[in-house]
Amino acid sequence: MQDILLNDTQKDALKEIGNVCSGNAATALSQLFNTKIDIIVPRILFIPIEEVPNAVGGADKLIVGLILRVLGDIPSHILFVFSQKDAILLSSFITKKPIANGKVITEAERSALKEIGVILANAYVGALSSFLGMGLVPTVPELIADMAGAIVDYILIELSDLYKFALLIESEFCEASASIRGHFFLIPNPLGFQALINSVDRG
Repeated sequence: MQDILLNDTQKDALKEIGNVCSGNAATALSQLFNTKIDIIVPRILFIPIEEVPNAVGGADKLIVGLILRVLGDIPSHILFVFSQKDAILLSSFITKKPIANGKVITEAERSALKEIGVILANAYVGALSSFLGMGLVPTVPELIADMAGAIVDYILIELSDLYKFALLIESEFCEASASIRGHFFLIPNPLGFQALINSVDRG
């Protein structure tokens, strides 16, 4: 599949989208955890869907994915991806329980991560909705812990061949005692993809 080539102006506009989305997410998490969360956005770009596993470390990498649909003017799918270690660390901010290396994710941690997923989805989708001037409504996330390739395959089963690209916003959430890296993927239908490209062109 051919990559999307953007000029410098388009790249700047795309980075603005990423900064606004991640800034909203950092604010929301700061309120949820009652502690200051800073945000770093190392990169934001469009990638072919099949490249998603490589973007998070490879098809065999064990990850935790929060998957949800976006309804409204741009029907889309959203995938939040964290390493298992970072997912457990993130959940501990709510559960307040000590972290044990190598353990599987408990039901309490799953519940915490889903709650965090709702907060993140509303933050990212709200920022995108304002930027694009379109109505977007996220659904409740589903949590899957598996290898990156298997999670992407799970998503692709639900998507038609028309869904070609994902918007990747790589974010690092920094708290006083921890740093958590996450990957946000927005997978829009062709109409939504064109709307994103048009918004970048206006930038």
